Amino acid sequence: MYPEMAMPMEGRTNWKVFAGVMAAGVTGIGALTGMLMNGVVSAAVNLPVPFTVQASSIQGSSFSLAPGQVPNQQEGAAQIQMDGTLQDMKITKTVDTPLGTFQISISAGSGSTPAQATGMTVYASSLGGDTSFPNGLAMDASTGQMQASQLQMSNATLQVPYLSTQSITLPGMSLSIQPVSSSSSSSSSGQ
Repeated sequence: MYPEMAMPMEGRTNWKVFAGVMAAGVTGIGALTGMLMNGVVSAAVNLPVPFTVQASSIQGSSFSLAPGQVPNQQEGAAQIQMDGTLQDMKITKTVDTPLGTFQISISAGSGSTPAQATGMTVYASSLGGDTSFPNGLAMDASTGQMQASQLQMSNATLQVPYLSTQSITLPGMSLSIQPVSSSSSSSSSGQ
């Protein structure tokens, strides 16, 4: 046995082993990200921070909206559940850091392949867009709960403090992190 293997030296790193492990890890993450972006694999998502979701169109099925049915009694929020196809989806969040204010944007589903989400649950504090329910809408007048087998929405904007999916496919996904100028950070930091 080699003496250096019997008693490892403290405070030393074998840089060849470190580089090999890092290269394998980065390669694995890159391959997984590439497969996610090309729709080869889907991922479960759980985002527990306020952000904005926009889409040029949303085609939903098994739509359910229940006002006030969210954890921690988030005032003004409604729970929305559905399976959906989101065309030109964009998720944005403005964050303050010690290095400044940044806007994080995730885009996917442009072109002929939209983003697909199953088992989606959203707590929405604001919901807007041109909306139709092709097969009708049932609403409980006492609770405000709504249900529909289909939802069609264009120019959709949702302010959401929480989003969760059982699975989501994000074809053509892109991530950008941009600094926000100090003059606009005070007006957009609530996203």
